[in-house]
Amino acid sequence: MKTKKYTTLSILLAGEVRAEKDLRFTIECKNTKIVFEYDLNKTKYGTKFQKIFSVAAWAIFRRRDAQGHIARAHTIALFKRFIDFLESIDLYNIEELNRSTLSHFAAWLKRDGDLSYATAGSMYRALTPHFIQMSKHPSVDESFIPIRNAFPKSTALSSQVGYDQDELKDIVSAAIKGIRASAARLEKQYEPTWLGRPAPLEDVATIGRHGRRSIWATQSYRIWWWENNCECKPVNSTALFRKPGGQCFFNSLSTSGIGSIALLNRFYDKIGAWDAYKPSFLGKESPIKYRTPWKKHDYLIWYWENHLGCRPLSGPEAKAISPEFYGAIREYSGGRFREFFENLGITRRIETSDLIPYYIMLLIRTQLNPSTIQRLTIDCIIEDPIDKERASIKWTKFRSNKTSTTIPLDQARDGWPIKLIKRVIQATRFIRNDGMTDLWISNSNPQKISKKLGPSTFKKGLQIFSAKHQLKKTDGSLLSIQAKLIRPTMAWAEYLRTEDMMYLQTLLGHSKLTTTADYLRRIDDPVLRSRRALHQEAMFTGLSTKPAILASDAIVETANNLKIHETLLNHCKDPMDSPIFQQRTGVICSVKHETCLGCQNLIITHADIKKYFCFLAFHEHLQQSGDISIDEYNRAVSEKKHIWTEYILPKYDRAVVERIHTEALESPIPVWDIALYESERQ
Repeated sequence: MKTKKYTTLSILLAGEVRAEKDLRFTIECKNTKIVFEYDLNKTKYGTKFQKIFSVAAWAIFRRRDAQGHIARAHTIALFKRFIDFLESIDLYNIEELNRSTLSHFAAWLKRDGDLSYATAGSMYRALTPHFIQMSKHPSVDESFIPIRNAFPKSTALSSQVGYDQDELKDIVSAAIKGIRASAARLEKQYEPTWLGRPAPLEDVATIGRHGRRSIWATQSYRIWWWENNCECKPVNSTALFRKPGGQCFFNSLSTSGIGSIALLNRFYDKIGAWDAYKPSFLGKESPIKYRTPWKKHDYLIWYWENHLGCRPLSGPEAKAISPEFYGAIREYSGGRFREFFENLGITRRIETSDLIPYYIMLLIRTQLNPSTIQRLTIDCIIEDPIDKERASIKWTKFRSNKTSTTIPLDQARDGWPIKLIKRVIQATRFIRNDGMTDLWISNSNPQKISKKLGPSTFKKGLQIFSAKHQLKKTDGSLLSIQAKLIRPTMAWAEYLRTEDMMYLQTLLGHSKLTTTADYLRRIDDPVLRSRRALHQEAMFTGLSTKPAILASDAIVETANNLKIHETLLNHCKDPMDSPIFQQRTGVICSVKHETCLGCQNLIITHADIKKYFCFLAFHEHLQQSGDISIDEYNRAVSEKKHIWTEYILPKYDRAVVERIHTEALESPIPVWDIALYESERQ
C-alpha cells in the first residue's frame, strides 16, 4: 500500500535553491491546483541581470502560497519593467539595490508617458510584496523596502463609481434583449421527426444480389421502366432487347443475373399486365431518386436522430462516431456540418457574444464578484436536501481563498440566478466534452474546440456587447460595460432599499464590514453624500488660536497638551482603541484613512488643515498636468472636500484658515510638494 508523501522543510529549501540557481521552477496554483512552469531565463537581457533574476526567482518561489498563477504571472511581467528601469540607470549588481533604488523607480514610473498616475501607482504597489521578500535574501541590502506613500493620493483615486439608475436600466434592458436572442438559437429544444420510425427509403434503390443498392433491384423502378418504355404492353424478350435498358430489365428479374421467359411472364402476371392494366408511373419521374440513402437528406436526419442521439456534432466527432454519416455530409452536403444542423434549427457553434447577456444578468442578480462568476462550474447548483424547491449556488473567491453559497431559491425569493445558470448549462450542452465542468465555454476559436472563457474574453465581450446595443452614459457619451462597476452599483441600490449594512455585507460576501462600507464610499451619490458627516465626539483643536500662529507651531502646542497620534490627513485619539467594527482593542487600527473622517476618535488640528490644503493643491496639479483625469481627481477629493468645507473649516476662524492655506501653498508638506514632485519627474 502506497503512503501519501508530505512535503518536508528540506524539500522546500532545496526547491528555493534550485529556483535561484536555474531560474526555472514549477508551482502548483493555490486556486486551481494546476501545476505551472515558470522560466525567468527567457528574457531579452541575457546574463546582464543574472543575479538579480536569481533573487527574484527565489522570492517568487518563496511566495508560492501567497499568489495564484494569474497574479504570479502578472508579477513576473511587472518585474521585467523594473529591470527596464535598472538598465536605464546602469545598475546591474544585486548589492547596489537599496531603498533609494525603489524611490527612483517610483519617480521613473511617474515620468512614463504611457502610464497614467493611477496605473503607475498600482504597478508599484503590486510589486511591493515581492520587493519586501527580496530584501530578506542575504545578497540584498535590508533597506530594499518600498517607501510608503510613493504615489501620494487617496485610494479612492483608483476606485470606480458605479452606474446611475438610468444607465443600469439600459444595461438590464440590453441584457434581456440579448438573452432572448441567444435563447432563440441555443435553448430551442429540437423536436425529432423520424425518431422511432422506419427509415425513409421509399425512393431509395433496393439492395441487389451483390449486396449493393441498384435501381434494377427495385420493383417500383422496373414497373416505371416497363410502363414508360413498353407502352404498358407485355412485350416478348426480343422486343425488350431492342429497347435501351431492356436487357438490364430482363436480367434484373432473376436473382442470378440471368433472366428467362418464365420470370418475365411471372412479372407480367404479378402486375396484371395481361388484362386492362392501370398504369401507376406512366409519364411520371422515376420513383427511385437515390442510388444510396446517404444522398437523401431525410435519411441523414433519420440516421442522426436514431443512431447519433439527436446531438449536433463537429466534423471530427462525426468521423469518429460514424464514418458513413461523416462521409455523406462531406460528399453530398458539401461538408457543411454547421449548415446542416442550423437548417434543423439547432447550432453547435457558441460565440462569446451568445453568453455575455447571461453573464451580465448574473452579475446584476447575484452581486457576486466578476471573477467568482467567471469561475462557476456546472455543478455549482446545490439542492436543499429537505426542500427540493430550494437551491443555492456554490462559489469560490480565489483572491480571498473563500468558498461559500448564496442565493436560496423558493417562492418568496429571487430564483433568476439559478435559472440563468441552468439555461447556460442547457445552451452549452452540445459542445461540452466529457470531464469539462466549467460553466462558461465556447468553441468559436480558430481550432473550433470547446474552451473555457478567460477574463480577457469576458472583458472584450462586454465591450462588443456595449457597442452592439449602442449603450450611452447619462451625459450622452458611449458607455462600455465594466463588470467591476456592477457590484458597487447593486450594493448602493440594496443599501438605499434596506439601509442595513450587515445585510449588505452578507450579500456581497465580505468578511469585513469596512470593505462593504468602502463600496458605498465609492458611490458619488448626492443622497449618500448628504448622510456623510462628522461624528459628534470628534475633537477640534486650535479653535481659539490667533491668526498669527502658524500651523506648524500649533501642532507642537497641541501635542504637548493632548496625547494624539498622527495619521495621513488627520490625528487620532487612540489608534489602539478603535471604535470601528471588527477592530480589536490593543491592536493598531487598520482601516483605510477615508474612514477616519466619520470616526469618533477623529482629532483635527491646524496641521491637519494644512495637510488638507496641500493634498487638495497637489491633486489639482496632477489633474491640470494630465497625470490624472478629472474623474480620478473627483474620486480622490470630492468626499474629503465635502466633509471639510461643510463641517470642519466652518468651525475655525476664517482668518486662521486663510493663513494656513497660504502657508500650505508657500511651504507644502514634502509628500505633497508640487515642486519636489516635478523635480523627480525630470
